[in-house]
Amino acid sequence: MSTCRSLHFSDDFVISCGTVTVDIPESRVLLIRSRGTGEYYLPKGRKDIHESLEDAALRETWEETGVRAQLLPVPITTRATTSAAAAAGAGPASCVTEPLAVAQRVTDGVLKIIFWFVAVAESALARDEGMQQEGEDFEALWVGWDKVRTTLTFEDDWRIAEAGIMAATATN
Repeated sequence: MSTCRSLHFSDDFVISCGTVTVDIPESRVLLIRSRGTGEYYLPKGRKDIHESLEDAALRETWEETGVRAQLLPVPITTRATTSAAAAAGAGPASCVTEPLAVAQRVTDGVLKIIFWFVAVAESALARDEGMQQEGEDFEALWVGWDKVRTTLTFEDDWRIAEAGIMAATATN
C-alpha cells in the first residue's frame, strides 16, 4: 500500500467552499461569470474563521450570486463515518450533505483546497443585490443542464457540476 503525504502549515493553504446549486424542476444550474475575464465558474470562496464548511459554501454562493440556496441531501458514496445514531440501529443515511468533491489547486506556492456541496434553489426567485465583496465583479446566471459542459471555462468545474446534477436528479 502506497501513501502519499504532504504537509502544509496554516499560512501555506486556504480552505474554500462552493456549491453546485440546482433548480431541479427547471433543469438549471447556477453559475457565475467574471466580468473581468469572461470566465464562467461555479460559485465558491474562502471559509471564514470559525465557520463550518457547509455554512461557507452557502454564504459564498449567496455573496457571489445573491441566491439563497440550501444544501440538498443526495445519494452519494462517501468515506465519512456513520453517525452514532445510525450505528445504534437507525440505519445508514441514504442521502447525505457531505462534500460531493474536493479539489486542490496550487497557485504561487499556496495550496487551495475547495470543498464542493450540492445545493438547491429556485431560479425564478429574485436575487439579493449588493452581496459581492470588494474586488468581486460577477454576473450570476442559471444555465440549462445541457449547456454546463460548454459554458463552464474549466474542465474540473464542469466535471463537478455534472456530478452534482447527477446526484441531485438521483434523489427524484
